[in-house]
Amino acid sequence: MKLLSDDGLLDLIKTGNHLAFTVLVDRYWGKLYKHLFARIRNEDEAEDIVQEIFIGFWKNKDNITCNQEESLSPYLFTAAKYCAIDYFGRPETTIPYENALTTVLEYASSDYSDEEVLLHELKEMISAEIASLPARLRQPYVMSREEHLSIKEIASQLQLSEQTVKNNISTVLSKLKIKVDEYNSDVTVTLILILAALRG
Repeated sequence: MKLLSDDGLLDLIKTGNHLAFTVLVDRYWGKLYKHLFARIRNEDEAEDIVQEIFIGFWKNKDNITCNQEESLSPYLFTAAKYCAIDYFGRPETTIPYENALTTVLEYASSDYSDEEVLLHELKEMISAEIASLPARLRQPYVMSREEHLSIKEIASQLQLSEQTVKNNISTVLSKLKIKVDEYNSDVTVTLILILAALRG
């Protein structure tokens, strides 16, 4: 399968073939990461953006086409270009890792038993990590993720500054990101977990 052209991989990906998607990720991950890191100079953010590019690719796979050379490179690097622009246009209240982690945490049930087990284990691990946090970190996070309150609303209820609330939530998300990375260092498998979460 590694010898297939981008066009050939895309045909399989459109049928829901995760192996073909993994081959595509392996083919372009390093190139996209280097491209983005050279522009934003932030390793974690560059990695998260590449992950978001591939998540978006999977979600929109039915509408994606290769160029005349049967390559997906123009599509992927155009996506990287606009993601870099968006990165520098983020408001100050943006919380690092929020988009990628939200996708992992808010998953749906899986039709595939192996993925369902992995997702269940991931949820249990994250729940345990949240429960172990000190109240000053756990409370703002829970109010944000489970009660869907804004930073301003949380700050008002807890009588804290908005920056303190943002910092506390950011700290929790950073800790969870580390746990997710420790759970599985293989980025393509992590992406498969995320993609399973997008089904349903």
